[in-house]
Amino acid sequence: MREINAVAEAWDFQCLRCLHVWGELYEACHADDGRAVVWRRKGIVTTPPWVDQSCPNCSTPQVKPLPSRGRRDTPRIPPQN
Repeated sequence: MREINAVAEAWDFQCLRCLHVWGELYEACHADDGRAVVWRRKGIVTTPPWVDQSCPNCSTPQVKPLPSRGRRDTPRIPPQN
């Protein structure tokens, strides 16, 4: 029997066009059998956070994922310009 561990991860993104910054909460599901990680957002299986993002402000696909900050209860620090 394989065991699956789910970890909540908060990811921030920055638009390279309008510089909008926003965050999304993902769930990374790891199996102990060496298979790939399965990502979920809002309970639905999705691509990893660094793939196929578009800006919710201007809809451009020119988006940069920022490093994972871990759990969402970590306080947000605004980006420095």
